[in-house]
Amino acid sequence: MTIPFGKQKFGKAILLAIATLLAIGLSWALINSRRSEKKTDDHLRQIASKEVVPKRVLSDVHELPADTLQAMNLKTTVAKIPRFSKVLHLRGSLAIDSNRLSHVHARFPGTIFELATVKGLQSLQSKPFAPPARPLQNFDEVKEGVPLAVIWSKELGEKKSQLASSLAQLRLDLQTLDRFKALTATGAISDREYREQQAKVEQGQITVFTAEQTLHAYQVTDSEIQQVKESADRIHRSQEAEKSYSADWPRVTVYAPIGGVIVDKAVTVGEIVDANADLFKIADLSVLTVWLHPYEEDLSVLDQLPKPLTVSITVPGNDALGELECEIDRFSPMIDPNEHMALLIGTVKNPDRKLLANQFVRADVGIPAERGVVEIPSNAMIDAGNECIVYVREDGSKPTFHRRRVNVVQRYFDVIYVRSELTDEQKQNGLQAIQPNEMVVAGGLLELEDYIQQR
Repeated sequence: MTIPFGKQKFGKAILLAIATLLAIGLSWALINSRRSEKKTDDHLRQIASKEVVPKRVLSDVHELPADTLQAMNLKTTVAKIPRFSKVLHLRGSLAIDSNRLSHVHARFPGTIFELATVKGLQSLQSKPFAPPARPLQNFDEVKEGVPLAVIWSKELGEKKSQLASSLAQLRLDLQTLDRFKALTATGAISDREYREQQAKVEQGQITVFTAEQTLHAYQVTDSEIQQVKESADRIHRSQEAEKSYSADWPRVTVYAPIGGVIVDKAVTVGEIVDANADLFKIADLSVLTVWLHPYEEDLSVLDQLPKPLTVSITVPGNDALGELECEIDRFSPMIDPNEHMALLIGTVKNPDRKLLANQFVRADVGIPAERGVVEIPSNAMIDAGNECIVYVREDGSKPTFHRRRVNVVQRYFDVIYVRSELTDEQKQNGLQAIQPNEMVVAGGLLELEDYIQQR
């Protein structure tokens, strides 16, 4: 198909126009690129032609005029050797010492026949018909050895009866042995029968010994065992028991093993109790356990301290108690999974019973400071970029101040620890030490630095 001549001419014109625009754009970009390179070269030549102004180096020693010193009202303080490099503020609580908590059990199972009152057992009072006193309750204080309860126990009666029966049988066997000895001499009985009777006596002695030691194992006193023996002998002589003692034959008296406070009472009169049951729990509160909770990251520091660790605890809201000395002797091997805190365990003396179990306490544990460090107030240092500046007032009649770059060891809220002993490398880097007992500026420090900078 043949294209008309007019359309061919129009297409060539469009292509020519596009080519012209492209040529103009490329030329313009090339011109701008050369202009930009020229400006950059001119700027670099200008920078190179400028003189470098050195940074002004301040002198280390500065003497202030008297009127300037008076206007600034500078205040100084002494740089001192810190007692501690860090103080851990621990929280915790008090608890009953498990080594001073006694679980009172019955020696024999049985029925609670009587419970002690605040005046003792009613059956042991001098006036048996006096109005009954209040029974012992939780948090009443008792003394060691006082009777707490009376239990009527069938088992104790049986154990005593076994001893009495063994004594009666042994007495009979001994009498028989004496008769056999006389008959053996006359030839009425054989030696074999005599030896068999001797064996019975020995067996009876073993039975008596076993019954007596069984009562000892149940903590029956020697006086009670002696009463059983006397009762058995009395029965042999008069063929009847003494009624005053036989009435108490199954009686078990429960005594307080330690002096302290009843923290749990679990029985009432008429209850049937087992020998494993807790009748009372008595706590000696003259010494309490202390639980302190340090953070997990402080354990490595605490582990370096000597053991046992002596700390001072305080009770919030009770300033009258003051600081109490506590001895920490154990570190728990477990971390609380929720709070990630450890547990320090110790004891504190409580002779006046002013401290209470489960009471909240606080303790401050000081970590000994390392050597070559002094303590200055936090407002005695200026952070000037990468430098830490301290002004030291030199001794003398003239108001002379020494501007020093110091090496900071540790920062706290109110104090800063800086080096008093420097290595050769630190000295080469321009750092200077602050010695103990030197006077450092702690008030008006910013005004002094501004004055020095403007001089």
